[in-house]
Amino acid sequence: MRGGKDILEDIAFMIEATDSYRVGRNIDFKKVENAIERLSPKLPDIFDSATKKKYKKTVDFVTSLPFKSKSMRKFALLYMLFRLLLRVSSVGFLLSIGLIFYASPYSTPMLIASTSLLYAALVGRWYTLTKLLEFYEREMKNQPGKDEFLKEIAQKLIDELSSKIGELGMKPSKYRLHLFKSDYSGVRILKRPGWLRDYHLAEVEISG
Repeated sequence: MRGGKDILEDIAFMIEATDSYRVGRNIDFKKVENAIERLSPKLPDIFDSATKKKYKKTVDFVTSLPFKSKSMRKFALLYMLFRLLLRVSSVGFLLSIGLIFYASPYSTPMLIASTSLLYAALVGRWYTLTKLLEFYEREMKNQPGKDEFLKEIAQKLIDELSSKIGELGMKPSKYRLHLFKSDYSGVRILKRPGWLRDYHLAEVEISG
């Protein structure tokens, strides 16, 4: 059973990674490569030798796109900064709420500061993410074959995950997916992106 769970985890990871590449998210390719090597013997129809080479070439193209534009390099760095600020300000906000119950003299100024920082981080993250997504959408339209290839791989993996979850009698909720794109079949969207979440929370549908 453990081997079955391992392959499900690898498939779910590859779905999320492939989907992320479609919107320019730079997932550590070494981890992706390791997952592909583990899956290749079990899913030869998806990851044959030619497909693996094409996958790497496509990912190299996608992840290099921001470096071709000075403004996009800036937005990519700012986006990472705002994500970090969002985490820090969220922790500060929760701490300040806790200090209020202890009547700490630092609670009010800390609450004001963390709330201001949280708001700035939310707006900054939303703005930079929007710019990055617009950039990738524009660039990928010029290379429709690359996006279609990644979408096709993700869809095959989604179908495989659904099939294997059904075979093993597992619950789809154990392998929920974080997806930036929602144009796949066989997935149920549970939560859509919001202020604190920039992805769709989804799970595969089990037929029958």
